[in-house]
Amino acid sequence: MLLIATGCGAPMTGTPQPGEIDVRSLDVGQYSTEPLDTYSEYAHSVRRGTALAISRLANHVVTGIDIDAKLRYGTGVQEIAKPDDVKNVLAEPGVSIAARHKMLFGFASGSSDFRAEPHMAVPPDATLTTVAVMQFPDPGSAERAAAEFEEADFSVASDQNERVQLAKHPRAHSHWRPGTPTIGSVVAHGNYVVNTFISTARPDLADLTALAEKVYTAQLPMLDTLAPLSAEQALRLDLDPEGDIRRILNPGKLDIPSVGSLAAYKLQGFLHWQTDRTAAKDLYAQGERFVFSSAYSSTTNSYTRGIAQSFGKGIGRFLDGAILIRARDIDSAQALWSKILDAPDTSQAPPRVPNSKCAELPTEGYVRDWVCAVRYRNYVGYVWSTQLQDTQQRAAAQYALLANSQ
Repeated sequence: MLLIATGCGAPMTGTPQPGEIDVRSLDVGQYSTEPLDTYSEYAHSVRRGTALAISRLANHVVTGIDIDAKLRYGTGVQEIAKPDDVKNVLAEPGVSIAARHKMLFGFASGSSDFRAEPHMAVPPDATLTTVAVMQFPDPGSAERAAAEFEEADFSVASDQNERVQLAKHPRAHSHWRPGTPTIGSVVAHGNYVVNTFISTARPDLADLTALAEKVYTAQLPMLDTLAPLSAEQALRLDLDPEGDIRRILNPGKLDIPSVGSLAAYKLQGFLHWQTDRTAAKDLYAQGERFVFSSAYSSTTNSYTRGIAQSFGKGIGRFLDGAILIRARDIDSAQALWSKILDAPDTSQAPPRVPNSKCAELPTEGYVRDWVCAVRYRNYVGYVWSTQLQDTQQRAAAQYALLANSQ
């Protein structure tokens, strides 16, 4: 029995209890429980800076729900790390245009009113939008690139395409092919170029132009809040300025940033990777920062290029990955944790790991999918695997890593 004196001088009796468990006793399997910066020193490079710049840009790119509430489903993303990547969102001649005007980086995101499944195209009567944002060194190069992107795309079928004027955004270059339910449009905005390709169920020009205008009305103000980067500023970006990446379970000990595999986002950036953006925005509203470790691919699998349909494949998790969410405070983290896996299997919780729960998610085929969620202070970790014991060990390792990162 221990006697403890309070600030008022009155004695209190009781048996002291440890504030937290000894995480060294947890079954973490083969997984490291040490923060990233204890075994790896970050080195700046063009490749790494570009990845960080793309993640930064993604926080200021619209999703479908910013454009129209019905466009709630994500259909894919594309990172644009070099001019050659432009062919994944624009016509092939766009590669040389991007190179000539020294495009630095970009990010593209697709949305639809139809819930796409991974590797399955959406039906032809769905509405699809693709929004690509690219940053150039200065407003002049952005303006010239936008005009040339339009001319290159228009020239693909110059005898059939017609110019279109957007009343609310007259500076945009737009065109459509009468009788075809699609419209393409591009506009320069400061150092940025925004390109959108839209497909609807019917070839109605009024509907197409209205949707294109909604894209710009939502997107351009977002870019006004993001200062452009010079090539040197992108190179000098730090991997983990807020100290969150160091805390995520990192089975492969990755230390090279990648937009889907080692990156941190605000809620806006995180939503690009979610299939149902409306549901995700509500579920994860308590989150301030979202970290990936081997979580998602930086590009969407596709058999077509340069058109909205190429994004109609859905977004799937990598088999080996983790997500870490930083909430505002402990209460916010508790509220978030309680929503994730709202029907867990209590028998599957990792042994002796506080604030943890697991469940097996329904899947098709032979691969099984177990997921676990853990909470430590104001952090919530989300891990998964194809074996229950492995998932439990990952959850225990994530909890221990959070404790060791304080």
